Amino acid sequence: MPVLELVNISKTFGTKTVVQSTNFSIQKGEVVSIIGPSGAGKSSLLRMINLLEVPSSGQIVIDSQPVEYKLNRASHLTFLSKFKLSKVRSKVGMVFQHFNLWEHKSVLDNIIEGPVNVNKKSKREAIRHAEELLARVGLLEKKDDYPGMLSGGQQQRVAITRALAMEPSVLLFDEPTSSLDPELVGEVLQMMTQLAEEGMTMIVVTHEMRFARQVSDRVLYMEEGRIVAEGTPEEIFESKDNARLNRFFSSLHG
Repeated sequence: MPVLELVNISKTFGTKTVVQSTNFSIQKGEVVSIIGPSGAGKSSLLRMINLLEVPSSGQIVIDSQPVEYKLNRASHLTFLSKFKLSKVRSKVGMVFQHFNLWEHKSVLDNIIEGPVNVNKKSKREAIRHAEELLARVGLLEKKDDYPGMLSGGQQQRVAITRALAMEPSVLLFDEPTSSLDPELVGEVLQMMTQLAEEGMTMIVVTHEMRFARQVSDRVLYMEEGRIVAEGTPEEIFESKDNARLNRFFSSLHG
C-alpha cells in the first residue's frame, strides 16, 4: 500500500497549467528524487503534496486517507477544514529552500511548536523528543540559540529536525541546498543520506545530481508540468536514447 498517491493531479494558474494530469505513488521507505529544468512544475507538485496549494483537479491520498475538498463561492476547490488540513499536513513534512524558521523563536521552540500545537503532545514530551533529535544530528548545544546565530547549513539541519519532530509519513525537500554556500552543502546532504539509510520515506526536488544518483531508489524527470521519464538512477542517468534527458544533462555541463 503506497504511503502517498497522486491521481490525475493538475494545477492551473489562470491560463497556465503548471502540473498536468500527474500520477505518482511512493512506498514506505522509498527515496524518490525529482529533477528537471526550472519551471518544470517540480516545486508546484511538492506544494500540492504538502497541501500548500490546492490541486485544480485530481486526488491526493495520504496513508490511505483521501484529502477532502469542497467548492468555495468562486467555484474553486479548497480544503474541507483547517482542522482536517493540519492533521493531514502533519503526516507530510516539508523542508524549504530558505529554511522558514521562526526568527523570534529559539531552535528548541521552533522544533516543539508543531508537536505541541498540532499533534497535542505535552510540552515535556515534545522537548524530550526534540532534544533526542538534536543530539542525533549534533546540534543539541544549539537548542537555545536563535536562527540568526546559526550558519545556513545549521539552519537547514534544524529545519529538517523540525519536520522530523512531527513524525511524518513522508518528508518532502524542495531544493534544500540551493540557498546554501557551497561549503555548507555537504553537511545537509550527509544528514539527508543518513535519513534515507534509516528508512525515511523521502521525495526530493534537487539539482544535486550526485545525491539523486547515489541515494535515490527512483528518479523522476519533469518537463513542462509532466513526469516524462521515470526509473532507477541507472536508467535515468545512463539513458542514451531519451532526447529530453540528454538535452537536460547536456545543459548542466554546458
